[in-house]
Amino acid sequence: MGEHEEKIEIMRKYLTDMSTGFYCHIGGEVPSKKINNALKTFAQGMDSDTIIGFYDTTSFGSGKNGYIFTDDKMYYVEMFEKPKKLWYDDIKQIRMLKSSKKDSDRELAIDFLDGSSLYIEGGLIKKTPLKNFLNEMKNFEANKKAEKKKIENEKKNNFGAESAGRGIGAFRTVNNQFEEEKFHSRQGHGFAAERANNLFDKLTGHDAKIVGDDNAKNGADRVVDGVNIQSKYCATGKRCINECFENDGKGTFRYMTDGKPMKIEVPSDKYDEAVRAMEEKIKNGQVKGVSDPNEAKNIVKKGHFTYAQAKNIAKAGTVESLTYDAVNGTIIASSAFGVTAMITFATSMWNGEDFEDAIKIATYSGLKVGGTAFITSILAAQLSKAGLNSALVGSSEAIVAMMGPKASAVLINAFRVGSKPIYGAAAMKAAAKLLRSNTITAGITFVVLSSFDVANIFRGRISGKQLFKNMANTAATVGAGTGGWVAGAAIGSAIPGIGTIVGGLVGSMVAGSAAGKVTNAVVGSFIEDDADKMVEIIQDVFTEMASEYLLSNKEAEKSVDRLKDKLDGKTLKDMFASNDRKKFARNLLIPIIENQISKREVIHKLTEEQMLYGIREVLEDISDMEESYA
Repeated sequence: MGEHEEKIEIMRKYLTDMSTGFYCHIGGEVPSKKINNALKTFAQGMDSDTIIGFYDTTSFGSGKNGYIFTDDKMYYVEMFEKPKKLWYDDIKQIRMLKSSKKDSDRELAIDFLDGSSLYIEGGLIKKTPLKNFLNEMKNFEANKKAEKKKIENEKKNNFGAESAGRGIGAFRTVNNQFEEEKFHSRQGHGFAAERANNLFDKLTGHDAKIVGDDNAKNGADRVVDGVNIQSKYCATGKRCINECFENDGKGTFRYMTDGKPMKIEVPSDKYDEAVRAMEEKIKNGQVKGVSDPNEAKNIVKKGHFTYAQAKNIAKAGTVESLTYDAVNGTIIASSAFGVTAMITFATSMWNGEDFEDAIKIATYSGLKVGGTAFITSILAAQLSKAGLNSALVGSSEAIVAMMGPKASAVLINAFRVGSKPIYGAAAMKAAAKLLRSNTITAGITFVVLSSFDVANIFRGRISGKQLFKNMANTAATVGAGTGGWVAGAAIGSAIPGIGTIVGGLVGSMVAGSAAGKVTNAVVGSFIEDDADKMVEIIQDVFTEMASEYLLSNKEAEKSVDRLKDKLDGKTLKDMFASNDRKKFARNLLIPIIENQISKREVIHKLTEEQMLYGIREVLEDISDMEESYA
């Protein structure tokens, strides 16, 4: 027996007792004509499939007045009153007022969790069975959650969270590809060494960052724990040192900071030769302020990788290259996992899941998106090193030429976190590189996400039509998420306090989210009148805001209920006369929606122990599933 059927049985216990002599109908026994009349008069927006009971209080059984009970709410209208609706899970307590002998003359006071109250005093329904029914329905969800220990995550639609996670994964992958395009140049192995050493330092607990992308003359390539470092990866140690001096090694030392020489990072296998070469330069007086040859060991820094390893990192298919890309992929995947898991956890809690289930749902989504980000990052890096990036040069430059310098600057600056904005020809050149990286990343993401559907069709688990539908949906989601990231990042970078990352996350989440499905179920509950155009604008703005605020289906419908109380002829006329109708609609909706989300449970950051618990539970479930199929 499903939940709907269980609720029908609860209804069956009380409905006849509520009646004072009028018509009672259980579940699917309600005549369609009565339902249609109720929808027109007092139950606008109701899903007729959720009806568990109808107490029709009209004299001739038309269904235009009465009490309709559904899976999660009650619609009713009392004599000379406006239609009302109450949600079972909003009820805090129910009090019986008046001690009249006649049950129908008594009055119910229903106190809600938000502090408001509602009174039912109509004489056409008996209050004691109504009170008992509402109490049982209020407790029903809590009882079901206590019984339910396992979840089926495949049925959970976390599109917004997953789109945000894919957005951050794609953003970091594209940035990596953008930076690593230098690997294809004549000195590509030097750039590879610079980034590999920087990655190693980060992973071993140092505060390390790349600063050489600003192309400052005689500037540092890297900064590690506040120390400026210039990377020189050449075929010989002597050549590494000669490149640090003017006139191909004959002049003075070029890399100085506050009157002191920078650290010179060289291949680990060229270190000894490099130190000897630096000692000679110091003896010759070519290093300003340094006269002791023993200082050479303090100036020359031994890199973490050999010259050959650096060259292999810049190539496709080598062990070093795959290892480097895998480490980068792990970092990217952890970001994607974290973003997806946190957003999914929050929305699950707001949707009423208990804590343990919310962690498991979040972990499933995080692992799914994190795994995709890991594979995508490695494949994108390897294909780029294999030459796919170069093959896209012509098409990317043609697109950028059509975009022009202004649009190119918006695009590239949205992705350049922590760098100074660039404009003009430099922006167009950088935007072309970005488009190439983005094309590869988006394409691989689509292939990776679709690969499961392709595998399923060969295993006979889905039809060809379903494959086409799934792939079309995947393409739309990936495209919308990527476009949303660019738009959001561009807007976020222009707004103080928001920033590129936050803007990109919001843009990706909104664009890739299926929150439109939530609003489709409730926008029909707006009452149409002569101000249809104004209502359409409000519906469109509400749809946008439902995505922005991650409204659940219940939150969206409750917001619409509050909106209908405010949406009268005067308001619509004021909106029609306003200069900016969308802004008017947004201002109308903001306090309603923010009041609704203020009731959400505050979501605190998960501890490592909690996430490890979630991961353990998920992996154990997967193991159990595999054993059951074995």
